[in-house]
Amino acid sequence: MKAKWRSRILLLALCLCWLLMLSGCWDRIEINDLALITGAAIDRTSSNEVDLSLQIYVPRAAGGGGSGMGDKGGSGSSNTFVLTSSGVNIADALSHVQDKLSRKLFWGHAEVIIFGEEAAKLGIRDDVDYLMRAPQPRERAYIYVCRNKARSVLAFQSTLERDTSEVLRELAKSKTTMSFTLAEVSEMLTEKADAFALPWLRELKPPNSANIGSARYQNGTAIFKNGRMVGIVDEQTTRGLLWLRNEIEYGVVTVVPKGEEGTLSVQMLRSQTKLIPHISDGKWSMTVRIHSENDTLQNTTSINLASSEAGVKKVELALEQDMKKQIRNALKRIQLGMQADVFDFAGEFHRAYPKIWQETENDWDEQFPKVEVKIEPDAVLLRPGLSNVTARTSD
Repeated sequence: MKAKWRSRILLLALCLCWLLMLSGCWDRIEINDLALITGAAIDRTSSNEVDLSLQIYVPRAAGGGGSGMGDKGGSGSSNTFVLTSSGVNIADALSHVQDKLSRKLFWGHAEVIIFGEEAAKLGIRDDVDYLMRAPQPRERAYIYVCRNKARSVLAFQSTLERDTSEVLRELAKSKTTMSFTLAEVSEMLTEKADAFALPWLRELKPPNSANIGSARYQNGTAIFKNGRMVGIVDEQTTRGLLWLRNEIEYGVVTVVPKGEEGTLSVQMLRSQTKLIPHISDGKWSMTVRIHSENDTLQNTTSINLASSEAGVKKVELALEQDMKKQIRNALKRIQLGMQADVFDFAGEFHRAYPKIWQETENDWDEQFPKVEVKIEPDAVLLRPGLSNVTARTSD
């Protein structure tokens, strides 16, 4: 009898446990209770205060038709709005933004995080550390630095994409310039060389009044040392930087072959850069060997690439000279001017000469500008074209 009651009590206890499991998601948060962050901007006017701007998605504006909160008129409507609050740090500023909203902030859709120029100069180490430690910010969000205020980038509208954050995400994914995620930047900040580069943006004025607020940018690269931005290089110098870092994945190159009046444009199919360090009699040098394979796009010179081997060689020489020029510009501006090892020369010497590196590691800041760089480019024109008609003929 006792055994029978025990089994019933046990069965009842199991049923109660099952009922608790079927009680539903007690801690759920509905989508209608969330404010979706698509992008964030960090600005500083001093080292004691940070301005945090969040680009927040407006569901009502996305449905089309109707006067949603994001309607702006002019060249189109925006699906987002931007809120800004100040604080002694990002966590403090974030809490003030939350106070302005009826919905809970949600970082799961954040595409980009942008640092303003002053914030980058004062240093981004503490800000990146917080963003990595906080549970919600996405580690895969792309990091940018912009000229002047970062908030102004978020405030721009986009004609083709949903918002400016999506524009910047697509730029990063296209690999036409440098791109780094929050996790990658955090890792670079912990490296001993402590020099790295981030993509830099400058807003361009709209070509006419009809495009006011439309997102248009000029690309470049921000150079960091010891966690602080020490300078900026333009788009052309960035190309040389990418050659040295073996990060060229796409590009159209236009050259003027020696003795020709027209131009020739090629599409780069693939490239590979190899850094070879040397230490001899106390002299440090680095050989940069680059092999690129190219496809002819447009030829307005008198060179007949289909039948002239000498003409093909002339074009390849022009491509190699262009590569050398871009790399020399990058070395002059970054190695000699900013003395920031964003090329990872330190890593190459460490791997090739571990014992010598241990003895001179602490003097690398002094040694790096003295490293002699030898450039050995090798450009190959794989597809010169099939046409036998030259672009220019003599009378």
